[in-house]
Amino acid sequence: MQALGRPTSASELRALAWTTLLVPMFAVYARYACRRLRPGWPRLAALLPTLPVFVYLPCLFNSYHLRLFSTFFHTWLAANKLVLLAFDLGPLKPSLPLLPFLLCAGLPIKLREGPQPTSHSASPGPPVADFLLPCGRSVLFLTGLALLFPHTGSLPLYVVHYLYCAQIFLTLDLVFSSVGLVAAAVLGSAMERQFRAPLVVASVNDFWGRQWNLMAVDLLRASAYKPVRARWGRDAGVLAAFLMSGVLHELLYWYMTLEPPTGEMLLFFTLQAAFHVAERWARVAGLWRPPKAAAYLIGTTVMVVTISELFFGPFIRAGIDVRMIQEAADAVQLVRAVAKRLIVRLFGAGSS
Repeated sequence: MQALGRPTSASELRALAWTTLLVPMFAVYARYACRRLRPGWPRLAALLPTLPVFVYLPCLFNSYHLRLFSTFFHTWLAANKLVLLAFDLGPLKPSLPLLPFLLCAGLPIKLREGPQPTSHSASPGPPVADFLLPCGRSVLFLTGLALLFPHTGSLPLYVVHYLYCAQIFLTLDLVFSSVGLVAAAVLGSAMERQFRAPLVVASVNDFWGRQWNLMAVDLLRASAYKPVRARWGRDAGVLAAFLMSGVLHELLYWYMTLEPPTGEMLLFFTLQAAFHVAERWARVAGLWRPPKAAAYLIGTTVMVVTISELFFGPFIRAGIDVRMIQEAADAVQLVRAVAKRLIVRLFGAGSS
């Protein structure tokens, strides 16, 4: 199996520098082009040359975590937003001021819709609590998981994989909440939260529609579900959205392993689409109305088992889980070392 090069501070800082340069540059070009071209094929033709750049950006990183986040920020979200922008759809609008446009194009943020405060009402200011509290929660529980993982050898496989789910959710929520906190402070605007409570869900519909990665859900709804539903119906739209997600996750597998996709991501999301449609049919027919506690138990179990068997499998066989845990541990050690040096210097300067 091929492997990524060993990440170093120099290599990752160089990749971050290129990303910080290229993303705003192409976002400015996209805004300029879309302000001068009508929605549709003219805009799409102007924006097409930017898409290979966003697809390539994750390849600049050797860190598994940074490559994962670049895949989501740039190859999934930014590229999808630009394609939707070409047809005057999605969260990006050419009429947005430059700074909000740049931040919304390159980061997983969405301005909260709703009435803005008037000059006669008190301004609530940036919603710090909306993102600060999730950041603190995620840090606390991720620290607990880091202490727990070395002692999980005797736990059942599905329990370990549930802890993996918790780690993924907490890590993504920490990163997205941190980005949202900074963006809210810079723009002075309220931001949408991207996660709710996906670790305990009442159904497959509940997980994918209301709890998990809501920005990706909105983009899939605009780019796959609505166009297909308009032509072939609701169930075909659901299948199209899940198939598109499956293709994107197959691409993620290639980014992380440098190996040809196995098709298991596509199978996983096809199965989720079948569950989604079957569950809706059963509810409409009155065949599926379990008690609330049973619904949460069944829904969570279905998600954990299918994620364990089909989603985690390819990554675990490739050793990605072990390498990412080690990478996270190395990052924690680095932060501790830097913090220790700062404390020594501060107290040392104060005592002298």
